[in-house]
Amino acid sequence: MEQKHAVLISCTHYYPNRMFMADRYLKSKGYTTAYVTSDFEHAHKRRYTVEQPDSFQVHVRAYRKNLSLDRVLSHRDFARGVYKYLESLPQEPALVMSIVPPNFLGKYLKKYKIRHPNVKLIFDIYDLWPESFPSGRMKKLLAPAFAVWGGLRDRALPAADCILTECDLYQERLGLVGRENVHTFRLAGNRPALDLTAKLPQDRLNLCYLGSINNIIDIPTIAAFVKELAALKPVTMHVVGKGERQQEFMDALGQTGAQVCFHGPIYDAEQKRDILCACHFGLNVMKTTVCVGLTMKSVDYFSHDLPLINSIPADTARLVDSRGVGVNLGPDAAGKVAALTHAELLAMRENVHRVYEEYFDQEVLQQKMNDILEKFV
Repeated sequence: MEQKHAVLISCTHYYPNRMFMADRYLKSKGYTTAYVTSDFEHAHKRRYTVEQPDSFQVHVRAYRKNLSLDRVLSHRDFARGVYKYLESLPQEPALVMSIVPPNFLGKYLKKYKIRHPNVKLIFDIYDLWPESFPSGRMKKLLAPAFAVWGGLRDRALPAADCILTECDLYQERLGLVGRENVHTFRLAGNRPALDLTAKLPQDRLNLCYLGSINNIIDIPTIAAFVKELAALKPVTMHVVGKGERQQEFMDALGQTGAQVCFHGPIYDAEQKRDILCACHFGLNVMKTTVCVGLTMKSVDYFSHDLPLINSIPADTARLVDSRGVGVNLGPDAAGKVAALTHAELLAMRENVHRVYEEYFDQEVLQQKMNDILEKFV
């Protein structure tokens, strides 16, 4: 019997984030797999080589700015390269699974599916782009171009045998709610193998901002909340990360009356644990123009049992309200936080621990991936 083959595709190398779960299951069922990614690293804007076995890197043009014609053309390079790679295979794969965006992948994988109807096609929608573009003003100016851009993805969705979405919000925005072949597959966490016992001071509130300090976080809203809270109770604000808006963020926090501790990026697990386990809340606050229902930042907080100060709607807001894993920003959010007792704050961390194990634990998500793929293998 001829061995079946699967191709897994991720332009920006999300194999370690979620694609590895599909790879693990397919190999357990006797499939051979190939992993296709690009040769340009988006985060650091540089060439790189993937060490993943059985991988193929498509050569794409480099770009310096996230919003640029070069980036769009780089994504088109990748999609065309993927199509060419698939057509060059000596054996038609049984399954092709691709993370989207880039939206150009939708166009070219739909074309491939039409030519090879027996191949099972799975789209994993990891982000909505250009819906997640942060500037409301630019969204209006670029609305015609953005409609074309988003359409590359939308017109391809009917060609898929299965669609995964990172959060429920994406299904709502794309009109996919209730379809049998559509599943929410959330971000997997990576809980450190460390003692996560909380060490919370009772005479002040410790807050943490973790991650990139970029153009999608809502600095004025964060600063306004910290200032209001600091007027009610002593506050220490820990900042772990860096980014292009770092100085703006630090300047804004410096005007809030809170003590500010800037740590920069931290890669040591124990040092990161020590900070997060001494904090009462992690800030999960983005601009309202960004279309997202779940953030990697929030899952990182959850992996350390840290509750949220949250502005993210849909999935995350519902978890915060229904499971008691933080406080959603709104009228008198600072007052609600300041009024929490030490016992209530510790109980909130226990709630986060349970939610993490139920929604974001890798073993739970691996089983869900297994269940989804079972019908195709």
